[in-house]
Amino acid sequence: MIKSKIHSATKKSFLLRYILYLIASVNIVLLIALLFGLFAGQLPPSSYGILPFFGLFYPLILITNILFALFWIIKKSWFALIPVVILLFGVNNFFDNFQVSLGSDSNEADSGAIKVLTYNVQQFRNGNKVSQPEIQSDILTFINNQKADIICLQEYQTTGHQIYETLKQTRDELNTGVYYYESYFNPKYDLLSGMVIFSKFQAIDKGKLKIEDSRTFGIYTDLLIDGDTVRVFNIHLASIKLGKEDLGFVSSPGKETQEQLKIKSLAIYQKLNRAFLLRERQVSLLMKMLATTPYPILLCGDFNDTPSSWIYHQLQAKLNDSFVERGSGISITFAGPIPLLRIDYVLHSGFNTIQYTRHRIARSDHFPVSATLQLTK
Repeated sequence: MIKSKIHSATKKSFLLRYILYLIASVNIVLLIALLFGLFAGQLPPSSYGILPFFGLFYPLILITNILFALFWIIKKSWFALIPVVILLFGVNNFFDNFQVSLGSDSNEADSGAIKVLTYNVQQFRNGNKVSQPEIQSDILTFINNQKADIICLQEYQTTGHQIYETLKQTRDELNTGVYYYESYFNPKYDLLSGMVIFSKFQAIDKGKLKIEDSRTFGIYTDLLIDGDTVRVFNIHLASIKLGKEDLGFVSSPGKETQEQLKIKSLAIYQKLNRAFLLRERQVSLLMKMLATTPYPILLCGDFNDTPSSWIYHQLQAKLNDSFVERGSGISITFAGPIPLLRIDYVLHSGFNTIQYTRHRIARSDHFPVSATLQLTK
């Protein structure tokens, strides 16, 4: 009887040690992934092709590691030191992705404050094959209600024989006196798809950003704001171009065979890698443009990459992030099936951020972002 109890206790002890060993092994793999995610922002994609993938999923990897650290702390295990040290090592990257609001938004703004809004409107389709008039109407009503002074839209699409008339109508509906539009590619006679900046301020210059063998990825316009010239960029960096099937596979792999899993994983890897490399080239050109801009800068748009990415760190070295200054939580801006992605931004130089808001309107695969800013004197 006594021997049986001892044997049972020994068996339970062995099983517990085995389970803890498995948990520790999984945790070590995730800690390595976390380190790769931290280095993703420091090294260009062309140098280490695998690192950007860990940067893309950094928020999910980080949250998982925090849960593991809490588990080891509760267990009072020495192993807790390892994830805690690594988490502390990446504290700066943590605050690029997560913010804790300790108070209300600043009330320091005066009549000179301006409101900026950026929104990828997904061609007014929201997953449909063709643009939907009701979706466009809902989006424009939302934007109009925001009363923004500067509006940057990506994937703005119009069709018909009078394609530019729609832009003028939108300008009038939003009560903005100025708009600047550029197509991603050469416009067709009945189709425009590209980026547009609407503004209530006078425009004195404009231009676009494009690299060889690729679409236009950015536009800018110089605006007169309270006697100062401000350069506003609307940026849409290279998309990964994942289809519905790809996104479904990433979020829920399903019951694919080993061969199907290999084929689909490779195809997605190739799409991701092409996008990472193209965004690196685009941002290199953008950084040259920023370096020669003599004015305060507003840079808005869809970067298609996270705050843990190399491109974000390049831009953050030159500009301030409105979310980091006044945001709270995670500010998820991608409305698709991949979780926890902040890929839409309002960056600036020469301004103070008064307020930052991520808006929950389900009319695109992105959520719009707005920020209230004030020029520094």
